Amino acid sequence: MKSGIILLMLLFCFGCTDLLRVEPENSLTFGNITEEKDIEALTYGVGAGVREMVCWNALLQVEKGAYADEVDESRRGARMLELEAGTADLWEPWYQVIMGAQNVLDYVDVVDMSGERRDFYKGQAYFFKALAYFDLVRRWGDCILQKGGISWEPVAKTPWPLVCDFAIEMAEQAAGLLPPHDKLTDCNGNAIFSKSTPCQGAAYALLAHLCAWKAGGKYFAAAADRNYDEKKLWEKAEQACTKVIDSPLYGLVSTPEEVCASVLVGNSKEGVYETVMKDYYNEVGKRVFSLGTNYVGYPVRPEYTPGIVQDFTFRIFTASVRKMFPGADTRKYAWFYDLDGMDTLDKGITGGFAYPYKERSVNVTVTGSKKKFASFNANRVWWRLADIYLLRAECRVHLGGDKLEGAVNDLNVIRRRANAGLYQVIEDNGDLQMTVFREREKELLMEGHRYYDIIRNGLDYVRTFLEGGYRTATQQDYIDGAFFLMNKSVDFKENPLMRQNLYWLKRQ
Repeated sequence: MKSGIILLMLLFCFGCTDLLRVEPENSLTFGNITEEKDIEALTYGVGAGVREMVCWNALLQVEKGAYADEVDESRRGARMLELEAGTADLWEPWYQVIMGAQNVLDYVDVVDMSGERRDFYKGQAYFFKALAYFDLVRRWGDCILQKGGISWEPVAKTPWPLVCDFAIEMAEQAAGLLPPHDKLTDCNGNAIFSKSTPCQGAAYALLAHLCAWKAGGKYFAAAADRNYDEKKLWEKAEQACTKVIDSPLYGLVSTPEEVCASVLVGNSKEGVYETVMKDYYNEVGKRVFSLGTNYVGYPVRPEYTPGIVQDFTFRIFTASVRKMFPGADTRKYAWFYDLDGMDTLDKGITGGFAYPYKERSVNVTVTGSKKKFASFNANRVWWRLADIYLLRAECRVHLGGDKLEGAVNDLNVIRRRANAGLYQVIEDNGDLQMTVFREREKELLMEGHRYYDIIRNGLDYVRTFLEGGYRTATQQDYIDGAFFLMNKSVDFKENPLMRQNLYWLKRQ
């Protein structure tokens, strides 16, 4: 197929606007899909759609639970569950991915190729569908569910637990069809090395997080949608984590310093699934896709001096860092720049704050002799192996019994890498669930997991670790959607069955 036709095809594929307000497919354009390379191009287009999804108001949710001692006033409202927390946003990019994946499924069977190659493309399509729905339910809760082709009739939102069921099914099918990462090849037989191409390990990681989200979220599911056995979901999540951990294709890097210098940049042995952003500055530009934007100033951004730390959006005291990473835990020296040296500077300069340094790979523009930060130059790492170890530990705590020893073992795997003290039963007054939560907080600090981790661990965690109105909202408020975003008014324009998030509707 000519490259121009491929581009036209993708434009039609991703021509939707808001709530499934899409234009019909151009049959002549799609009729040109006759070879495997055409299916491959269509699948690559869906992957490009994930990049758009990643960049689209990426921080609206994760900022609410990001760890910080002080927060800029512009972010306080959302973190206190004031009206800003429900800031309306379009879900268009997520549905573009879902529709693109469906187009792959619709056309993959009309092209002559081996069954193995057909399964590869189907597996990717199932993965992308599951990924988009996973992110949709974490951001909006209830959403429009399209299981097959796009419906042209008005469609009501589906309760998020039922959307999770479909996404879990998609992830399971993806795991059954996709090859391991070392067996990925393109249509010409060339090896694929990028961690952005869905593979079996990525599908298991997605499956684990989907099952854990539904299991942990039972308390904010509506009564009619709460009739499920969360223990079975924790079991399935644990088994999926084990598939990733037991694979010889993934491994922890040696030190926390290497996490910063390699893993978070992209395509390391610890990375499980990523969206390629590195070296895509011309496409990504200055768009935000990581929390580093809120934390990282001096010395990563060359235009800043040390005093900027007092003006950054999220600020963490050096004393808090030392408390979080006691003793010989080397993460405090990897996650933060020259912790000891900067702590000796005049407090009038530092304000007593530490200098986040976890994300440090950047694009810089040069004008004359002046250098200026342009953007981060790293992939968006969805899941790395340390996350999967600690998610399995969380699953094992919920399963209890003889699984508890395994939870401690998983916890200690991560601590050993950081030279941190091994688990002691007296930690957190013997509350192993809390210890695992805090270990995820430490290991994944500033990576965008904490808001979802807090929610998944239950109402007591919400009222302890979130702020303001989150501590006083009722369980019914959370069932009504207080954790989630509003929909923009345009989403209702051509869909009379569409309803606003009930919690925010009551507050408007």
